[in-house]
Amino acid sequence: MKRRVPVQEVQQLAQAGPEMVKKPGPVAFATCRAPRRHGEIPAMTDPVTASRSTSLDLPTSTLDFMRVEWRFLLFGMAMAFCSSLGQTFFISLFSAEIRGELGLSHGAFGTYYAIGTTASAISLLWLGKLADTMRVEKLARLVICCLCASALLFSQVYSVATLIIGLYLLRLFGQGMTSHVYTTAMARRYVAARGRALSLAQLGINFAESIGPASVVALLVIYEWRMLWLFLPLLPLVALVPFIRRLTQRTRYQDGGGLEAVQAAAAAAGIDDRQDADIVTIGGTAHWRRRAVIRDRRFWLGLVGLTMVPGFSVTGLLFHQIYLAELAGVTLGTWAANYVIYAACVVAGTLISGQLVDRFTGRRVAAHLMLPIGLACLSLWLVDGGIGVLLFFIFFGLASGMPNTAVAATMAEMYGTRYLGEVKAIFLPLGVFSSALSPMAMGMLIDAGYGMATLMGLNIGLALLAQAGATWMLTKPPVGQTL
Repeated sequence: MKRRVPVQEVQQLAQAGPEMVKKPGPVAFATCRAPRRHGEIPAMTDPVTASRSTSLDLPTSTLDFMRVEWRFLLFGMAMAFCSSLGQTFFISLFSAEIRGELGLSHGAFGTYYAIGTTASAISLLWLGKLADTMRVEKLARLVICCLCASALLFSQVYSVATLIIGLYLLRLFGQGMTSHVYTTAMARRYVAARGRALSLAQLGINFAESIGPASVVALLVIYEWRMLWLFLPLLPLVALVPFIRRLTQRTRYQDGGGLEAVQAAAAAAGIDDRQDADIVTIGGTAHWRRRAVIRDRRFWLGLVGLTMVPGFSVTGLLFHQIYLAELAGVTLGTWAANYVIYAACVVAGTLISGQLVDRFTGRRVAAHLMLPIGLACLSLWLVDGGIGVLLFFIFFGLASGMPNTAVAATMAEMYGTRYLGEVKAIFLPLGVFSSALSPMAMGMLIDAGYGMATLMGLNIGLALLAQAGATWMLTKPPVGQTL
């Protein structure tokens, strides 16, 4: 199969190694011919600095995009769904049974959970780099198998030591590596439709959040909790692992070359990954290593806030939702009834952010991500009764759904994709740490007698700081790029 590639990208493709055959006519295009597996489309180098419009004629309709790209999108959704095994919302469903068997208090279980989470966050700094060396299908298969093994081990928790180990492995391979694999792959495979692809894949975790809790609660009535953790690994092992290779084949609208293309381009340019260069230029695109990123002011003033504040606010406020319902003057039933609206707004925020990223770039969208958090807190603080709660859940749903897509796209735009695995590995621990810190920090404020004004003011203040940093970041484009 032949693909048309813009002239602007021909030079980049030539460095990647494929044979380029110039086509006649007033406008020069190239046909890429390269060895590939059956059914695959030849890879293209990730043109981060190129125009976001390409000759691939990406469909304006999301449904048309899904029709062509459904295999790789399904891969992303499935990986996102499987990551729920290591997510807080899922593990916490078994907390009562585990605490009862081990004789643990709420505080003790939370402490051991924090230990396992912190240890997994530290481990991600090194394991995350595997995304820069292993093909996506191999890494995905390895991570899913490790996640399933972790779930089996968790079914054999009979002591505090095995509990900490089980939590550590579930958080590492569930929330951490499984999410890392599919978001990194999406960011590399797509350029013009990067936001759309990331947002659609994110729906996998939204689907898990919608059906997981109710399903587990129903099954716990029938089965002992350990039986569920023996059964759960069968789902990804049977329904995902055998099909990973097929699902990860290249398709028509994947205008990013992925890991293989940037590796080939680097080799053709004589770039050795073992060299000391912190920033390498491949085909006109700057690719940053982790040690360069952590010296970048845009990282500290912009991306750190965009990564940590949403996790801090969303996790902390929802963790203390019963107390917030009391302060808002509504019953718990009224509060819980708004979760349907919250879930709908999470999905809407996820899809909207993807469309906005493709239209305006990730950096421009990321600079406004904190607005929904501020509006949610203001609504709950200043608007009385059910109306304030309703507005809170609407804006909070948007705040929960929008950041992941835009921030992931921003990382690829700012720092390139060659070392995206090790770069994203910096941000994963930050998000995990902030989500672990917020319940404790807000809980201490509540115990000290502080009320709605303090809690909402804290989150609004953090959102404003992150907003200011992100706005400043917008004025500082990546090396080799213009606004």
